[in-house]
Order: sequence, then structure tokens, then C-alpha cells
Amino acid sequence: MRQMAAALILLALFVVLVGSRFSPADGDKLAAVSRLTAAKLRDALPTDAALAGPVGAFRRGLPDDPAGRVKARLETDRRLAGVPFTVSAEGEKVTLRGVVPDAAARRRAVSLAENTVGVAEVVDELAVPAG
Repeated sequence: MRQMAAALILLALFVVLVGSRFSPADGDKLAAVSRLTAAKLRDALPTDAALAGPVGAFRRGLPDDPAGRVKARLETDRRLAGVPFTVSAEGEKVTLRGVVPDAAARRRAVSLAENTVGVAEVVDELAVPAG
């Protein structure tokens, strides 16, 4: 959201300066503002380690097998960060094993697996601690 606001502010400044009488000094001011905006955007963006979703997967290369695809999705989901999963597959049937912190995490993991390309069936062997 902050990135969008900064970009809109920069665009508005440009439109105002171009639409009015534009002088070389205004160009210098606009360049300074754009450098400041770029620095703010860099500071606002998360580090590579904090990125979730397909960006991390694309950098490593996408897996070809269903177990690898499901494992990649589970590893990049922020709500399941730090939860160790064992994923195995026989054809299009994927089995999830491990201990999840709560029922919501279990539903999330199963949902991600079910909605993964190449997965026809998910066997849920995830355990939720009593408590």
C-alpha cells in the first residue's frame, strides 16, 4: 500500500510540474524527489528471505512432481512458516504428514495441497496436539 501511495505522489508531482511552467530547477527537484521515493520504496519492501509465494519458488525453479509442488507451496505459505511437513506422492495422490499447531493450520495445509496442480487426492495424516 505504501509503495502505491509513493508512486502516486511521484506521478502527481510530475503531472503538476509538467502541466505548469516547467523550468530546469524543477527537473532537479523532481529528480531529488524521485531518488528519495526510490529509497523509501527500497526500505519498505521486504527482504528476499521474507518474500512468500511463487517468487521464492521461481528463483529455485518449479518442481515437476506433485509432492515437490505441494512441499513448495507449504514452505512458502506465511501462515505455515516453521511447520515441518513430510510430503509423499504416489501418482496424483499426495500424503501429508507432520504436526501442525492447530486445526486452522491443518485446514490450510490440506487446502493448499488440494488446490495444487497435478494433485487429485490428498491423504491427511497431520496431527494436531491436544490442548
